[in-house]
Amino acid sequence: MSLPIDDNVVVSMSYRLENGNGELLDSSQGQLPLVYMHNTNAILSSLERELTGKSKGETMDVVIYPEDGYGYAKEELIQEVPRSHFAGIDLSEGLRVKASNKQNEETEMLTIVEVKDDTVVVDANHPLAGQILHFKIVIVDVREPTSAELEQGFATSTNPK
Repeated sequence: MSLPIDDNVVVSMSYRLENGNGELLDSSQGQLPLVYMHNTNAILSSLERELTGKSKGETMDVVIYPEDGYGYAKEELIQEVPRSHFAGIDLSEGLRVKASNKQNEETEMLTIVEVKDDTVVVDANHPLAGQILHFKIVIVDVREPTSAELEQGFATSTNPK
């Protein structure tokens, strides 16, 4: 019997992610499977709940609503900032940039929403905020983590041999 997905096992999965309108958002097709250590906050906790107990070879369709995914977009996270804050960057709508606070303590990813003459409109919401997420998943492998993976708290390889 194959190992079931549970805390700290390493899971390899192929997936296709679509939004509520059926538009493709992401896919592992033609690439290596996604590899993560279960229940280490590597993927959405709501998706981990759905995967718990499943085994190698299983397929599943999972729908995650915004409240269990990336939340709903918040208007207060959309701001207009001086263009001078982006010196040396070739700005375009849709570009994702890393920003830090004045003390350079925290960084966050921002999406450029609009580029104006003197200002830039940025959005700090997650790009998938407010979206219904449809995952089509094939569990490729489930294995025990290596001692190094357990120590570091995340998976490093599909085949640690």
